[in-house]
Amino acid sequence: MYSREIFAQRLKDLLDKRGMTQRALAEKLKTTEVTVSRYVSGNRTPNIETTVEIADILNVSLNDLVGIDPPAKQRPSPDVSVLVSCYEKASADDRRVIWSLLDRYMTPEQRILVQSIQSEEKATAV
Repeated sequence: MYSREIFAQRLKDLLDKRGMTQRALAEKLKTTEVTVSRYVSGNRTPNIETTVEIADILNVSLNDLVGIDPPAKQRPSPDVSVLVSCYEKASADDRRVIWSLLDRYMTPEQRILVQSIQSEEKATAV
């Protein structure tokens, strides 16, 4: 979530990290050093156009500049074809073990579907 204080601190840190003075940033923004000082102190927040320009000057994303972490990326699931391939190679006993392990994650509807699949597999095996 956005916070003026976090933005001010991030701006100060980024200026320090790049060895850029508030005056130099003000010149690039075509504004006054006092205005930039107010951004750094948290007494004032730039408009969106100026914020985008600051991010561009400092070569950072808007998220980095304002201190917002993007949502964590979910780890990709294994390819379903790999799981299916392994399942097809498993013995009937191993398949029952696999289903029993997955049972806690299933909805009632999924359990019914699995039971019907297991019934079909038993009928095919006979």
